[in-house]
Amino acid sequence: MMKLKNMKWLLSLLVLPFLVSCGWEDLPSYEDANITACQFRYRWASDVYIDDVTGEPLILEMQMSANATIDAEAGTVNVAVTVPAAQSYFTTAVRDQVSLNNLCCQVTLSTAARIAPSDGNKVLGIPDNWTVPHNFVVTAADGTKKNWTITVTSFTK
Repeated sequence: MMKLKNMKWLLSLLVLPFLVSCGWEDLPSYEDANITACQFRYRWASDVYIDDVTGEPLILEMQMSANATIDAEAGTVNVAVTVPAAQSYFTTAVRDQVSLNNLCCQVTLSTAARIAPSDGNKVLGIPDNWTVPHNFVVTAADGTKKNWTITVTSFTK
């Protein structure tokens, strides 16, 4: 009877050709470099919820209502942002601190695309001043690059 150790080696040798046969060239090369959705969030350090281990305040966040108009031809995203009403941990005091100067932006991209800031803008996900347009470069999986501008066109509180 064959030992278990020898069976593992035999099985590995039988499976190896199947693993090697799938090269990177078999994968599709996506050419789309688009932003397909855009959201904004407000983050703050809680004065109520404390981490049990570190004793530090937890970072909470509230998603803003964002109505984005995306023009893929022009490479523009125009967003109308509305701050939601106060509720549970998003108190009136916290809501009063929300402004275009401290929002985080999040986008959804085409399959396998990447995004990078341009013209001195910050990377997405960091609170930033959205009173001015922000420029980004989206790079598709095949290397195609496209310039995008995200502008908050209205802010309702």
